[in-house]
Parts: sequence; C-alpha cells; structure tokens
Amino acid sequence: MIVSMTGFASRTFQFGEESYKIEVKSLNHRFLDLKLRLPRDFASFDSTIRSWIEAKVKRGSVDFWIERQGSSKVESEYRLDEARAKVAFRTLNQMRAEFGIRDDITLRDLISFPEVLTKSGGDARDPEQVELLKKELHRGVSLVLDDLTSMRQAEGARLKEALLGVMGAFKNTHKKLLSQRQLIETRAKEKIKKRIETCFDAYPVADDRMHAMMENRVAQEISYALEKLDVEEELTRFMGHIQAVEQLLHEGGPTGKKLDFIFQELNREVNTLANKSQDLEMSAEVIELKIGIEQLREQSLNLE
Repeated sequence: MIVSMTGFASRTFQFGEESYKIEVKSLNHRFLDLKLRLPRDFASFDSTIRSWIEAKVKRGSVDFWIERQGSSKVESEYRLDEARAKVAFRTLNQMRAEFGIRDDITLRDLISFPEVLTKSGGDARDPEQVELLKKELHRGVSLVLDDLTSMRQAEGARLKEALLGVMGAFKNTHKKLLSQRQLIETRAKEKIKKRIETCFDAYPVADDRMHAMMENRVAQEISYALEKLDVEEELTRFMGHIQAVEQLLHEGGPTGKKLDFIFQELNREVNTLANKSQDLEMSAEVIELKIGIEQLREQSLNLE
C-alpha cells in the first residue's frame, strides 16, 4: 500500500475525573521527526509514547500532543507538608536570632523551602493508578494513530492513482516522440542531402575518383550528424524509468525516496532530449514532460 506522509487525527479519552484530548499531525520530511507536547504529569510516559508512534509511523514530520480538557484537579491542587513547614519556621527564627535580623518571617520565606508546598500531579499516583493510566493512554494513542494511518493511506491511494495517470500520459508522449524521431531523421537526411548537392553544383569536381572520395567523406559526416541527433537511446531509458515507476506503485510500501530518484533520472533523459531536439514539435513535447516531471517530484515528496 502506498502511504502519504500528510495526515491529521484527534481523539479523547477519560481517566477518572480527567478528560484528555490527543491530536496528531504529520507532514512530509526526509526522516521521522517526532515532536511531543505532554502534560507535566505525563513526562514519565514520553519515551513510551515515542515507541508507540515509531512502531506505526516510519517517516514524516509528526506533531503529537496531549492536553487536559477543562479544569483539572491534578493541575490545581497543592499539598502542604506541615512538618517541613514547622522545621522551616524554626530554622528561620534561629537565623533571625543568630544574625540579628529584625525582619518578620513571611509566607514567601516559608514556601521557598523545598518540599514545603508541592503541586500534586503524576507523582501523587500510586503504582496501580499509573499502570491503569498507561493502559488507557495506550488505547487512546493507538486509536488516534490508527485514524492517522487510515487518512495517510487514503491520501496515498489518491496520489498513486494520480501518478499512474501521469505515467499513462508519458507513455503516449513516448509514442509520439518515437514517431517524430523517425520523421526528424528523414527530414535531416533530406536537408543535408540538398545542401551537399548545392555544394557540388557550385563547386564541380571533374575527377571522378576525387568526387567519389568526397561523397564517401560527406556520407560519413552525415552519419555522424544524424547520430548526434538520434534520441532512440534516451527514449528507451525514458520508457524503462516509466515502467520502474509503475512497478514501484503497484508493489507498494515505502516508495517516496525511490520515486524521487527515478524522477531525477527521468528529468536527466528529458534534458538530453531537449539538448538534442531540433524539431519544434518535439521541443514542445519535451517542455510538457519537464513540467510534468517537476509536478511528479513534488507529489512524491508526500509519500512515505
């Protein structure tokens, strides 16, 4: 199956009184570039979530985030350690007495001591709760990744049909270029022949032997000129590249990088055709091919 790197999916899941929204967006990229945004108390799941995503997404720039919906007890509740607060208060009073400080002890002074006032979160969950949360999280992440995969596969199928359609058009162009090649060769021969006849008429050679030698030499030059104009080899390779593209598309799997390479080779053959072509009709076909190949390369960049 051909898979696009472009897609988006969103899901929500519930854990206790908390509701979470999971969203994932992917775009094209040379490799897998994964960016995660998680709630603070989900930090311990970072590497686990990455492994889940990497198991299903092989290539692309992926933005993945989880956010808590609505108000949150986990984010808003704080825990006061009274024992630590009393120790901090006594320590501050001892310091005032020892150093002769007259300033009053403030609440800010107390909470500046470590662990006196802490924000409740993931650390407040017991191991059993953590394990249950991990299961729900895995379920939610799996569902959203399945949705993303479905969207990427659907987009990939559309791109596949579009690419195959262009390959069909390229085959028709190949037939035209083959027929034009033969016509161009015939025209070139006639053109060169007329120039030679004009030259011999203008500068006649009386010696039959010398005349024959000159004709032989001219024939060699004609053959060399026609060989430089001949595009049969380029057209053969061009068709080979088209068939390679079709085979890749039908086989499926990760094809983006391979297609990009083949399109570069296609473009090279077309450039050679453009350099050799001295026919107006062939030049017009070559220009259309170059435009089509550039569009193909842009589309292939979206494939995994």
